[in-house]
Amino acid sequence: MNQSFQNEIPIVLKKYPNLNIRNKNGRDFLKGILDVSDENGDIVGSFSVEIYPTEKFPYRFPKLYEVGGDIPNHPDWHKYNDTSCCLTVEQDEIIKCKYGITILQFIEDIAKPYFANQLYRKREGRFLNEYPHGLEGFKVFYVGLFKGDDVSLWLKCCESTFIKCKARRNDKCYCNSGQKFKNCHLPVEDKLQILGRDKVLTDIKTITT
Repeated sequence: MNQSFQNEIPIVLKKYPNLNIRNKNGRDFLKGILDVSDENGDIVGSFSVEIYPTEKFPYRFPKLYEVGGDIPNHPDWHKYNDTSCCLTVEQDEIIKCKYGITILQFIEDIAKPYFANQLYRKREGRFLNEYPHGLEGFKVFYVGLFKGDDVSLWLKCCESTFIKCKARRNDKCYCNSGQKFKNCHLPVEDKLQILGRDKVLTDIKTITT
């Protein structure tokens, strides 16, 4: 049993009384109803969920399942046949879990926005925001991270990040945006450091070949 997950359960149950602790095959998990509220605090949807620890938690997300059948079991809905929820791309998850994520943070910052996005699709016919599956999702992530789809800029940013030739914070950024480096690609480089040189370069090679 993931001890970090188990230790946090009482805190979660205090804030979310509609969740309960359950046990399956000697493993504790959370099961119950998760409400989604709008900006006024009014409940606009409720979902039956199960939340399980994962081997790498808290440095990776817990596993989230929507077990009430309110979301179709289909990749287009970012939900699989086993009722597990596809929350984001791996790279984004790694960055968000760099310092560890609590169950409460996961519920507030990841699970509830995921369900809010599902409600938006049911109402508007499309997701407000989403990553595509597979390599296309990786590409969308890196285009957003690097602030453009120019692969030569990606490689220049990687060189600056991993070969230790960073610009000074107040210099103009090397991407020619006109902004200071600290306000432009320095935060990008910080995220690349979290992902690590080997992963980033492997991802770029996979995307571009």
